[in-house]
Amino acid sequence: MTYKIDELITLLECEVKGDAKVNITGLSPFFQAEEGEVTFASDEKFLKKLDETKASVVIVPFGMVLPENGKTYLLVKDNPRVLMPKLLAFFKRKLKKMEKLVEESAIIGEGTTVGINAYIGHDVKLGKNVMIYPNVTICEGVEIGDNTVIYPNVTIREFCKIGKECVIQPGAVIGSDGFGFVKVNGNNTKIDQIGSVILEDFVEIGANTTIDRGTIGNTVIKKYTKIDNLVQIAHNDIIGQNCLIISQVGIAGSTEVGDNTTLGGQVGVAGHIKIGSNVMVGAKSGIIGNVDDNQVLAGHPLMNLKDDLKVKAAQKKLPELLKRVKELEKKL
Repeated sequence: MTYKIDELITLLECEVKGDAKVNITGLSPFFQAEEGEVTFASDEKFLKKLDETKASVVIVPFGMVLPENGKTYLLVKDNPRVLMPKLLAFFKRKLKKMEKLVEESAIIGEGTTVGINAYIGHDVKLGKNVMIYPNVTICEGVEIGDNTVIYPNVTIREFCKIGKECVIQPGAVIGSDGFGFVKVNGNNTKIDQIGSVILEDFVEIGANTTIDRGTIGNTVIKKYTKIDNLVQIAHNDIIGQNCLIISQVGIAGSTEVGDNTTLGGQVGVAGHIKIGSNVMVGAKSGIIGNVDDNQVLAGHPLMNLKDDLKVKAAQKKLPELLKRVKELEKKL
């Protein structure tokens, strides 16, 4: 798709530095943006790196001293983050009206089965030998690769991409809105989530697991990763290859998990951090900061597994130690 920059300039009530007639094709995160796309820089860490984004158009705060690097800058008086609701609504793709259980524009591959009461949306592409069970909802623009199985009551939201030989268990939701809100005049205001979800080949998603679409850009689950039941993957997370994510794990937004990493049941992971490859984290642990490669960890605060086991063993002795301390205090 292409967008008119004049409309964006009017919407944001901004000043322009650079080519005011440049063609724009969409909105992307700062470091993932490509030529023709728009991004924004509101924090100092981005404003110092304006030469490093490939975006053709960058939205920046008014009054900035800007480099001469051939980009078009839109200078806004408000913090660019405050403008996010307007910005995302502008770039949100308009959906077609739902008219039939299987829309005429859908492409269904040879050998594919669509169950009773399943909805197949506009411009959906189903590969060969895909199995769609009853009561599945596949929204507009979704692509599903060969030999993938989608069990009953799964919802796959618009424009998500599912690879070949994936399995999605009953009740899973792929591409739900991320938990995205900003304060506007003191009120929590929803911002549209215009990204998508990409499941690469040979991925399995457990029953009632939810994977949120990216706010801008995509949430990605890489090939051969297996995700258990009742897991929450938030917007813009990137989960590496061959990972195991066990039941009731929750991963906050914009976190990256490396390859061959295992997160035990009920592990909680903070947002905007990086977990390395070949990491194992024990059940009920809390991860609030970056984790290096090749570690076996547990607990909250997170520590080496052996140390965590020593801490847990010591905790059992606390009542006895407290009794001894009180007796010593009496003697003193």
